[in-house]
Order: sequence, then C-alpha cells, then structure tokens
Amino acid sequence: MSLTEFFRKPRPDALTWLQAHTQKKSTRFWFLFLISFSVVSHLLGRLVKGKWWMNDFDALICGADYMRRGLSPYVHEPVCEGLKAAPYVYAPQIGAFLRPVIEVTGLTGARWLYAPFLIAALLVIAWYGLKRSFPNLPLHIRLLGYTIVSGSAVSCGNIAVICHAAAIGTALMIRHTRLPFLLVVLVSSIIKPVFLTYLIVLMYDARPLRSRLVWSAAGAAIGIGLYVWISRTAGPLYEVWQKIIYDITLIEQPGYTFLAWAEWIGLRADQPATLIAFAVYFPIMALAGLLLCDLGKLTLDTRILIGLGMAQLINPRMMSYDMLFLPTMLAAVVMVGRDYGERTYSQVSWTFLWIGVAGFFMAVLPIKDFKPADIMSPAFVALVLWVSLIVIRQNKDIIRQTLKNPKPFLGDIIQGRL
Repeated sequence: MSLTEFFRKPRPDALTWLQAHTQKKSTRFWFLFLISFSVVSHLLGRLVKGKWWMNDFDALICGADYMRRGLSPYVHEPVCEGLKAAPYVYAPQIGAFLRPVIEVTGLTGARWLYAPFLIAALLVIAWYGLKRSFPNLPLHIRLLGYTIVSGSAVSCGNIAVICHAAAIGTALMIRHTRLPFLLVVLVSSIIKPVFLTYLIVLMYDARPLRSRLVWSAAGAAIGIGLYVWISRTAGPLYEVWQKIIYDITLIEQPGYTFLAWAEWIGLRADQPATLIAFAVYFPIMALAGLLLCDLGKLTLDTRILIGLGMAQLINPRMMSYDMLFLPTMLAAVVMVGRDYGERTYSQVSWTFLWIGVAGFFMAVLPIKDFKPADIMSPAFVALVLWVSLIVIRQNKDIIRQTLKNPKPFLGDIIQGRL
C-alpha cells in the first residue's frame, strides 16, 4: 500500500475509535486516568503536602475583615489570621455585605459555612457536564476536553463556582421561565461584571428571535446600570478599587482568553486597539454560536449548553474555574459536525481528540509559568468557528437569499414568527 493510499483510506471517527478501544476494563481505566490526571494529581498533591485550600474565598472574607477593622481591603498581600488570602478585587459593597457574617462566624467559621455550598456547586457542575443527558452526546466525546481542566479550579474555592452552578440550575428552567436565570446573571454580575456574558444564553434560546433580543438587551441594560450604580456608590475606596482591578485582573492575571491574547502581542487591556479588537471578537463569536444553534436545528437543551459554554469563550478574562464544564459544550459543538457528512465529522472529532491529547501532555510537562489553557483556549475558539463555518457553508443558499432580500426575514422577526 502506498503512502497516498494509506492516508486516503477511510478511518473511523474519533468517537467510534475511542468506544472500540475502551471496551476492556483495563483500557477504560487508563482512558479515565489520563483524562482526570490533571485534577486528581493536583488534589492528591494538596492533600499529601498539606497545602492550603480555598485561597480565593479567603480573599473575599479577608477583604470583608479588613473593612470590619476600618481598613482598606485593597492590598496586594493581605494578612488575616488563619487565612492565606489572594488579593481582594471585589467592589467595596461586597465586603460590606459580608462583614456581618464575619462578625458572627469569624473567619474560620465563614470558611466552614462556605465549604458545603462550594462542594454542592462542584457536584452540580460535574453532574451537568458528565451525567446530564443530552441528545447524541456520549460520555466518551465529553471526556476528551477535560484534560485541560485544572485542579486549582476546584481547590481555589472562587465564588465564581457558586455563580456557575446557580446559572446552570436556573438555565434548566428556561424552557418554562427565563426570570430566575436572568436574576442569577444580574446578581453574579454585581460580584463579577464579566458574568454578563451569560446573557448570550438568552439569545440562543429556542423562542422567537424578537423575544430573545428583548430579554438579552434588557438584561444588558440592567447589568450595565448595576455596575454604574455600584461604581458611583463605592465611596472613597473607588479609586483604589479600580487600581487593584487593573493591577491584578488585567495585568498580573489576565486569564486565558482575549486579554491574555492581547498581552501576547504587547497590548494592554486599556489600550484603544485592545478595546476595538474585542468589539470585533465579541460579535463574531456571539453570531457564530447563534448561527450554529439556529441553522444547526439544535434542541433547546443543546442550545442552552452551547450558550453556557460560549459565555466563557467570549468572557475576555476566562479563568480556570470558568472552564469546569466547557469541554462538554465543545463536545456538543463537535457532534454538530455529525450532521454534515462522515468526512467532516471525522475531521472535527479527531481534531478534538488531539486537542485533548495535547492538553494532557501540556499539563504533565514541567514547563514553568505555562498552563495548558494558554494554548487550548485559542484552539477551542478555532474549533467553534470551524464548525460554525461548516454549518454556514451548508446553509449558504438560505443566507445568500436572506441577505439579498432581508425584508421578509426582518418582517418575520418583528411579527415574532421567527
């Protein structure tokens, strides 16, 4: 057989290959071992070495304790008895809100009070990502991307984990009512304004587009209004709060998505070029996901899953704890390719498998100051855009006709028929 014939020979898609090669208990064990290695090894290492847990939550309560003592919580190296806290970067009102809790429970008591909620939130996220039933989304393909999930995402105890779990829980109600989800997003945005990206879920809903636009726009307007209100009522701590946000969240810890990419090419987060580039990136990604959902004829459950995941990719500062269920969303995107021919699906699924393999090796290689998500996040974005382009290409006649004569399309939106 020639080399050309070898590469042209039909091969099974990645899912079929995985399922065929994990029939035995031994091979299934090693598959799960490789997938979970990053998280399990990190958590076991912390237990064995006696390392500190929940340092991100410590930041929250240490900041509240600073305010209780009449001090500014915005210090780069906070010191609170019994804690190992990261810097406090939240609004002053968040610390003031938690101050009564600290006064009643103490710092250690607050940690014990928080721990059950954190564990419950992690279980909700794990259930949604790995156990919840989705149409045509087997466990094997879901697991592939989990090599990039960091153990620190579980151990840091960031309040974002609670917010993500609440968003998932209320997103499951969207079929019946959108209000609980919207309220969770707005409350979460008071803590972390980037949670407003979750409004994209309302745009990917299966309701008429007019209704989706109204709810998303209303949520964005209220969310921006809340941020303005928080900023104007922050009092004398406003300036130092903004300074530490810039120093910590934009310079020292830009995350793994847009702000990190801008840093790679020498752009600061507050430069006009960065803001203009994000103003291009955001609508492109949002529209790609929308066309994927609408042209791909996906079920409501899958649309919500894709929306929840896209909210992380369009977050300009996606952190490790924002990626806890992202691999399942990416698996759902991969499975969309199944509707567009065996060759297309094979290419997309094998690409996803190799991304997972690369994530594993990046996690285990001893490279200083380097994390798998640094490389994987652009790969995830490219994967989503690739599958979206496949869907767009298959529906190019419909799109061309709509662009040529948009009046019927706009009329259907206005009348609520589309």
